[in-house]
Amino acid sequence: MSLIDENSVWNRLGPSIQDSPELLEERSFGVRELYDLFRRRLRFIVTIVIAGTALALVAALTLPKTYTASSMIVVETGDANPLDTTQAPTNSQPDKSRMDTEQDLITSRVFAGRVVDRLDLIEDSDFNTYLPPTRDNSPAVLPQVAGWIVWVPKKVFALVTGGGAPTPLPPRSVQLDRAITSYLASLSLTRTGDSAAMTISFVNDDAVKAANVANATARLFVEWSHDNKQLEIKDAVAFLRTQSTEIGSRIAAIEGQIAKYANEHGVSSDPRDDLLRASIEQANGQLSTARGEYTQAQARLAQVKLAAKNGDTGANVDPLLSSDFLTTLRNDEAAAMRDRAQLAGNYGRNHPLVQEADAKIAAVHAMISQEMLRTIAILENEVRVDEGRVEQLAKSLQASNDELHQRSLAEAKLREMNNDLTAEQKLNDLVSGKLGSLDPFSDAVEPGVRTVSAAEIPTSPTFPKLRLMLAGGFAASLVLAFILVVTLESMDVRVRDPRRVAKQIRAPLLASIPQLPQKFLRRALPPLETLLSQPRSAFSDAFRSLYGGCTRMNGGRGKHVILVSSGLPQEGKTTTAMGLAMAAGMDGALTALIDLDLRTRSLHGAMRLGSASKTLNDYLNGDCALAEIVQTLPEIPQLDVLAPSADDRTSPEFLNSGQLAKVLEAFRLEYDVVIIDAPPVLVVEDAIGIAASVDTVVVVAASDSTTQEALSQVVERLRFAGGPSIGWVLNRVDPFQQARGALRKAYLRRQQIRRYFPV
Repeated sequence: MSLIDENSVWNRLGPSIQDSPELLEERSFGVRELYDLFRRRLRFIVTIVIAGTALALVAALTLPKTYTASSMIVVETGDANPLDTTQAPTNSQPDKSRMDTEQDLITSRVFAGRVVDRLDLIEDSDFNTYLPPTRDNSPAVLPQVAGWIVWVPKKVFALVTGGGAPTPLPPRSVQLDRAITSYLASLSLTRTGDSAAMTISFVNDDAVKAANVANATARLFVEWSHDNKQLEIKDAVAFLRTQSTEIGSRIAAIEGQIAKYANEHGVSSDPRDDLLRASIEQANGQLSTARGEYTQAQARLAQVKLAAKNGDTGANVDPLLSSDFLTTLRNDEAAAMRDRAQLAGNYGRNHPLVQEADAKIAAVHAMISQEMLRTIAILENEVRVDEGRVEQLAKSLQASNDELHQRSLAEAKLREMNNDLTAEQKLNDLVSGKLGSLDPFSDAVEPGVRTVSAAEIPTSPTFPKLRLMLAGGFAASLVLAFILVVTLESMDVRVRDPRRVAKQIRAPLLASIPQLPQKFLRRALPPLETLLSQPRSAFSDAFRSLYGGCTRMNGGRGKHVILVSSGLPQEGKTTTAMGLAMAAGMDGALTALIDLDLRTRSLHGAMRLGSASKTLNDYLNGDCALAEIVQTLPEIPQLDVLAPSADDRTSPEFLNSGQLAKVLEAFRLEYDVVIIDAPPVLVVEDAIGIAASVDTVVVVAASDSTTQEALSQVVERLRFAGGPSIGWVLNRVDPFQQARGALRKAYLRRQQIRRYFPV
């Protein structure tokens, strides 16, 4: 099955099935480019992945095995403080703070020291690294190698420094600290969510030892919790007993103080304070009444005095003025006044009867005045009596209030003392109740932690796990391969994209030559046999495209000298020159193929030519004609080849002499197309000197081998040397790599194209 150079075919299939240049310029790194990248680097990726997986397998088989044993404990609910009087709900879970505390206790160095002492881990070299290691008969290679690597320098250093004597062990406290550190490094605790269960895991290279240490850790922690709880309760009982004694003493002292104070101040809890307050209320009522009577008496006295002053003796002034005596006097006074008025009207004012009547009126009036004075004296006496009564009641009330105030102070002090006594009695009852609940059970204490699952001896190691390490090694090596591929690709500047390179070097791509056709599990035919036996293959057709491109670059002129070179060796310049010459000869042009790479002279072997009758050296010496130094290919009569063999003594210095121009001019006169296989440009300067005598220069670049920098340097050097028009050829193109579009589309397109190139 022949491989097809699609890139050379696209030039003839037309723009209808090609990607437009705009799309090619805008195409970024996508899935197709990623696929091409991985396909190009497939061997590298597979090698890295296989190597990484193999290393993981070796590590899994040689690394020392470690085993993990797990036991489980449960933290019980309950009162963690014996002196706490609150009752927790029976179904409540331990809170997070308590679980964290339990975890901290298990991983504390105090408890770790208890485990180390009970298990005597200080005598185990796995934990006490100051001890010499025990002999390990395990087949693990890496630990033994590592041990030797560490042991040999130590031994040499000891011999050199004279320190071969065994190093004394440090103090036991230092060894114990090292054993505790090693024990804690292998211990781990896990808990799921808010669960009260806690898993204790221990890792060791000995499965039995791992299970024993895990079980011992759980068992010793339960014992330690029991001891701590028992000690805690004993301390609480002792404290409660001390407090009970002190509280009893305080209660007795307070009761004595209460009795003494009540006796000294005459106060107690009797209701006498109520009788005192009742008498005070009664005295207040009497004082108010007395004050009213006193005020009323003062008012009557003032009214009577005012009436006496004004001479008003009417009964409406005061009830005292309406007595029978005053009433009689008032009647006598009224009768006398009537009699006088009558006498005065009959006899006149100076009549003796009138004067007698006036005297009688005056006598009555005097008697009324005396009676008024007596009444005022009575009222004044009443006022004085009422005033004295008010003063007496006020003094009595003030004394009662003072007594009540003093009693209130004493009662307040007494109540305070009673309150203290009540508080002490309640505290005594609480302490007695708590002491009664703890003391009988001080020897039967629940630890609050119990073991629910013992660790079994593990049968399979936790490290290394073969499947996990293989999967990890495969994944890691795959990631590493991807990183390396991307890194190499970013650093790789080899020619792959012909359009980008053509734009960079500003030279047209004349043709893309595919790889030699190769059948499955068979070596590819040599280029000459392929060109002769498969003239219609994609490989042969690429050289016809190259010949057509060179003809167009020459402008269609009759004579055409073409120089074929490359930047470095092994890039396909000789094959390209040979294929181009055969394409020109098959096209009917009289063609000459000249090998001027006189340092390697590889064209003679590639063309499988025999020895010529004359050599190039003979022609340069003038010993023969031009036709005598060339050989004709039997299959292509139009093609003559000048390929100096190893017997030809022509020196490479011939290329830098004036004879070269004469030889090329002779070939130009005899042949239509002259093709020169020149040395690499970047190796020697021969091609630069030949370029000045040719019409077209074809630079060959190997796909996925030649770098863009080398190709650009070749073109620049040829241009600087004043060479003619330059084109370039991309050799060894992988047609599958050049396929564009989706995979199915590319596959169908290749199937259609194969019909034009029969096998």
